[in-house]
Amino acid sequence: MAPQTRKRRISATESNDPKDTPPKKTTRAPRKTAPKAAAQRKGKTAAKKQGDFATNGQIVQQGSEAKKQIQNQGSDLVKEIDSELKTRIPQVDRDTLTKEFSPDLVTVLPWMHSSAEKTQAYPQLMLKALDDLQSHVSVYEKTVKQDTGIRAPNQMRWLQDAKDLEDMSQHGLQMATKIINHIVMPDLCGLPTKPAETDSGVEEVAWELIEEALPGESKDIWGKIAQGHVKALAEVLKVLPIEEDLDQAAKMGALKYVEELQKKKQSDVVAFLLRVRCWELRQLNVIHRASRPSRLDKARRLGYKAKQGYVIYRVRVRRGGRKRPAPKGATYGKPTNQGINQLKYQRSLKATAEERVGRRCANLRVLNSYWINQDSTYKYYEVILVDPQHKAIRIDPRINWIVNPVHKHREARGLTATGKKSRGLNKGHRYNKTKAGRRKTWKRHNTLSLWRYR
Repeated sequence: MAPQTRKRRISATESNDPKDTPPKKTTRAPRKTAPKAAAQRKGKTAAKKQGDFATNGQIVQQGSEAKKQIQNQGSDLVKEIDSELKTRIPQVDRDTLTKEFSPDLVTVLPWMHSSAEKTQAYPQLMLKALDDLQSHVSVYEKTVKQDTGIRAPNQMRWLQDAKDLEDMSQHGLQMATKIINHIVMPDLCGLPTKPAETDSGVEEVAWELIEEALPGESKDIWGKIAQGHVKALAEVLKVLPIEEDLDQAAKMGALKYVEELQKKKQSDVVAFLLRVRCWELRQLNVIHRASRPSRLDKARRLGYKAKQGYVIYRVRVRRGGRKRPAPKGATYGKPTNQGINQLKYQRSLKATAEERVGRRCANLRVLNSYWINQDSTYKYYEVILVDPQHKAIRIDPRINWIVNPVHKHREARGLTATGKKSRGLNKGHRYNKTKAGRRKTWKRHNTLSLWRYR
């Protein structure tokens, strides 16, 4: 802490306001000097005056020289100004100025079209130009203020013009449709004809606009050529077998084509598409929502529907195994458990992706997932999620089973397709060895169970 300071007593003079009290006048008695000191002082002042007289003479001489120099410079400047004023203004080529300036300025600047002999001084010319501009401005103002008699049309006229324009557009559209039909089907549709005269004259105006677009008479019309091709194709189709005899490949739908295309991942189209999409996925967040599935055929096979309540999320998972987190590599166990690096996680990377998305979207239920891309570092998956609170999901009998609370975080308990695969659960031959789980089956097989009464 700072040391305590004593409060200084304020005197009566300090406590008063200095503005209220006038300043004090002090009177000092004249100082008495000795006779010797006075004589010495007189001698010093006399010597100082002599030195001042010498320096004052030098200063006066220097001042006169500076004055003469300034006068000489002023006279030279006057001569220079007089010579500049007496010189004639250089003649300027009229054609050169006309090219430099706009033609509209020639009427405003009268010296542009005058001869060189009558050229006046620039200030007079500028004043004359300003006068001309002022006169033009005044004329323009008078013209603007004049009443032209033009008035805005009334509401009835506006409505009539709008109706006429709409009718003209309709007639023009009908004529254009007839022209296109004639080009495509020349044998069935003819060209539009000139309409009869009417009171409004709207059809005549539309005909004048369309008349320029009428095609010329020629046998090589696109429609005739196309009809010839149609007839040829119809004859070819008669030779083909009926639809019942076609194989499955000939009756494939759009998603079937997408599925077959996805199988050829080394083709130029799919390889380029995967490469571009992989670059895009690397720029996005680790977990982000997708507006639509990248593989629609795969998503629909796994239960996705393009309706409210279904959501698609993308996620990337780092590839590779897991390193055992043992300090200094000491596992403190048997040699069979001393591995550190070459360890493989029991669950797949797809199951890990589902679990991470399930933690992010805890209010949704994970339905399924599928692979979309991969590179040297990551694998990318799309996860299908369902909103259990959405009305469209709750009233749909094909999916409302997932609304039950027992299906919460089913991805974290190995209940999805990839989770059951990691657990070894399936139907068929040899799956009885992992029925109800690998560990439970092993325990059941290695536990002696006897009947009480045997």
